[in-house]
This record gives sequence, structure tokens and C-alpha cells, in this order.
Amino acid sequence: MKNLSTLTKSAIIALTIASVGATAIAAPATNTKAVTGSSEAVRAMQSKISLTQAIDIAKQNAKGDLVSAEFDYDDEDGNGAATSEYEVEFISNGTAYEIKIDANTGKVIETDEEKLDKKDMAEYSALMQAKVTLTSAMQKATQSVNGQVIGVEFELEKGQALYDIEVVKDNQIYDVSIDANTGKVLISQVDMEDDD
Repeated sequence: MKNLSTLTKSAIIALTIASVGATAIAAPATNTKAVTGSSEAVRAMQSKISLTQAIDIAKQNAKGDLVSAEFDYDDEDGNGAATSEYEVEFISNGTAYEIKIDANTGKVIETDEEKLDKKDMAEYSALMQAKVTLTSAMQKATQSVNGQVIGVEFELEKGQALYDIEVVKDNQIYDVSIDANTGKVLISQVDMEDDD
């Protein structure tokens, strides 16, 4: 800055201060979801059908072992309408069965099936060896956050068997990770990355 005029130095300082101020003002906006709640959390709380009820409905339409269930909200389904549904997945004889259920009526919207690949089979095998059931993990997550479970999925993460669970409380979605062999809650925090 030695060779710059006083006017140029003043302009640089003013721009620096302005950009720091703009950053400070903009920074809280990135976390507004945690304060105001996501539309998915709000829609999940407003649904007439719970995740447990959706699982029971899905059990009537598919056989096998429950491996995942989640609430899904799409504010535009291609026809300009919003959709709230549950996606419940079972595995039986090397095939995954996904049942989509309307979160407000309980009606089965769609059923799909797909053969499992090697990675899916490895995860399924680990799930069958887990000491904690998916249902028990859901109960533990509910107790941990004192909210409503809207999603649960078993997965192997770096060789560790986990249940990744989403729980809604006060219009916020919490991520809860539970060790599938010990039942220990590993993570319980507000989901800052959840999309509306």
C-alpha cells in the first residue's frame, strides 16, 4: 500500500469493512433453518400418518426384513403440487421392496422391487447380525431427542454398523446415530444440511 494514493487506500479500507460487515450479516442466514425449522420438518409434524403407521401399512404389502423407512416431502412433484410420503424398504431373498405411502391418507402410492448388489447384500448381512433392532433404535432416538422419528436407515460406515435416524422436534430435524451393536447414541444434533 506504499505507492497507493490516500483516496485509493481509503477505498480499499471501505470495501474491506463493507465486505466484512456483509459477511457478518449474511452468516446467520445460513443457519435460519435451525431457528425457523425446515418445511420437511413442519410437513412431517402435520402428517396424519406416523412413520410407525406407515411401516405397519407397508408390512401388509411386502414381506421380508425392514431395512429403512423415511418421510419425504417434495414441494413440487412435477405437476405443481406438494407431496408428503413415506418410503419403506424391506429385503427378502436378495430383493429390495420399496413401498411408497401417502403420509396423509395411508394409501399405497407405489411399490418397486430391485435386486440387491454386493454392497447392499453386505449391509443387509450386517443388519441381520446387529444386536440392536431397527425398532429399538427408533425408540432410543425418540427418547434421546423427545421427538417424532421420521426416518431410519441402517448403514455400514467405515466398518461400523449404525442406524441413522431423523427425529423432528419443535419444527427442527435432528440427526441421531446409534451404534447397532451397543445401542449407544453416538450423535444427536440439529441437522443443518437438511434441504427444504
